[in-house]
Amino acid sequence: MVMRKNIVLFMKQHAQEFSITQLTRLFGISRSYYYRHRYKEIDTLSDVELRIQELVTKNHFLYGYRKIHALIKKEIPIGINKVAKIMRNRGWNCQAKKKKFRKPGTIYKTFENVIAKNWQAEKPRQKLTTDITYLPFGKSMLYLSTIMDTYNSEIVAYKISNHPNAQLAVDTLNQIKTLPKGAILHSDQGRLTLRKNSFK
Repeated sequence: MVMRKNIVLFMKQHAQEFSITQLTRLFGISRSYYYRHRYKEIDTLSDVELRIQELVTKNHFLYGYRKIHALIKKEIPIGINKVAKIMRNRGWNCQAKKKKFRKPGTIYKTFENVIAKNWQAEKPRQKLTTDITYLPFGKSMLYLSTIMDTYNSEIVAYKISNHPNAQLAVDTLNQIKTLPKGAILHSDQGRLTLRKNSFK
């Protein structure tokens, strides 16, 4: 039940970015359920809760209530016990970060920024942009990968996963079967020039 409430809340917050049809299909709930619950008070976060949610999400749930309280008290007068209670009730407590081990000598390829803030495209699927959005659901985290066509701001591919890894990005990209020659996919890590017939 808590999971569905969080889904409805997320859909309300991002209704301007994605269509309700896309979101209901993505999360596997009916449109009638969304419309029935979107205005219920229980699904609404207070201003303080919204700010705490922003802070814990921005910091990937690595901060405990003491650190979050130290950050938020600069803006809002609130006691540390109140912050701890909100985080506990909402399932926003600190999550242990898994240690990552990298092999020495790993080389990461980077690309020049060929977009240079020029998002205007003359035809569909000429310039695409991709990003991954963090979706906090209680004590768990999901990741929404999207690809948007800058020609008309249409979401042309999207996928949700439990892990924000390279496979999520590849699976999202593989949803697009055809692209014009020289199409550009831009992300905050660089760009990838795509060629025809580059997909399986």
